Amino acid sequence: MEPRLDHREARALFLALADEELPAAQEQAVRGHLDGCEECRQGWDRYARTVERVRSVEREKAPPALASLVAGRVRRQRRFGLRGLHLAHANHRFPVEILIPLLLAAAVGAFLLMSS
Repeated sequence: MEPRLDHREARALFLALADEELPAAQEQAVRGHLDGCEECRQGWDRYARTVERVRSVEREKAPPALASLVAGRVRRQRRFGLRGLHLAHANHRFPVEILIPLLLAAAVGAFLLMSS
């Protein structure tokens, strides 16, 4: 008796099905679910078409400078772990030097508004 899959389980196996990596029993279970479920079959058809389109796109080789830049960032992130990830976002943070006077001004303004 083959195992019955629900919608979530069947959809979770779409990637492995598209890559032909499922064991025969699981593939048969997924295909059996698709035969009986119109919603999942439509989802599978869209997924399979998308995978086919992506596979048909001609591959481009990254320029050597870009490849070495990406590899350097990956090495740096591995070396510094979460601290390195935190430092990577340092350029996009709001400076504390500006935040403190703004908060102080807002507090004084609220105090003056409430006292009048």
